[in-house]
Amino acid sequence: MQWRLVRSLTPTRLGKPLSTIPFIFHGPSHSRPEVEKSPIEDIVAANLDHYRLNTDYKHGMHFTALPTAFVTGFDKASNLRIGSTTAWVTDTLGATAGYLEFKGDGLMTFERALDRVERLLTVLGSRLLESQKRVSESAAALAIRQAGESSIIASISTSVTASMNAVLRWVYWWHSTEAKPEDVTPEHLNYSLNTDFDSTLLSATEIQASGLSELSGCQQTLQHH
Repeated sequence: MQWRLVRSLTPTRLGKPLSTIPFIFHGPSHSRPEVEKSPIEDIVAANLDHYRLNTDYKHGMHFTALPTAFVTGFDKASNLRIGSTTAWVTDTLGATAGYLEFKGDGLMTFERALDRVERLLTVLGSRLLESQKRVSESAAALAIRQAGESSIIASISTSVTASMNAVLRWVYWWHSTEAKPEDVTPEHLNYSLNTDFDSTLLSATEIQASGLSELSGCQQTLQHH
C-alpha cells in the first residue's frame, strides 16, 4: 500500500498561517504529553472487582434462590404439576418427593468478598480528600498551611484549571485581534476550579458516604458502557 498526497491545507487566522497547533494536554498534575498514572486507577480496579463479584453473586442467586421440586420412584411418564389444587400420588414403595434448597457457604463467600471490596473503595475514595502530609510538620500546622489545596482532588483541580485556561485563551485569541496567543493574559480571561476539598471539614460518616457515592457512580458508568 502506498500513500499519496491528495491536498494540503494551511490553517489561517485573519489571513495569516498559525504558528503552532492549538492543542492542550490534560493531566492529573500537569499539561505535558507524558502519561501519568490516574489517581483513581486503584478505585477503578477495585470497582471492576466489585462489578465481577456482584455479577457472580447475582448469577449464583439466580440458580439457587428458588427451591426445585424433585421426586423418586414415580412413573417417568407422570405429568406432575405444582399448586394447591394438585397432589403427587404413587403406589411405588419407597417413593419420595421434596424440594431441593440451597444450603452451604457458597453465596456467603461472595457476600463477604463484596463487603471487603466496598470497604476498600470507601478507604480509597476518602484518601482522595486527604492532605499530603510531610514528616516535618504537625497535622494541625499542615492543615492550616495547605488550607485544603493539597489533596489529590485539589491537585487535579489545579492542573485542569491551568490547562483549561490555556484552552479558553486560545478560544479568546481566535476571536480577538491580539497578534499572538501569548498576548492573551489573565487580565483578559481567567478561569478557576474549586480547590477547597479539605477533608477535616467532613465527619467520618460524610467521608464514608463520599467513597460509596464514587462506587455508585463507577457502577453506573460500567452499566452505561
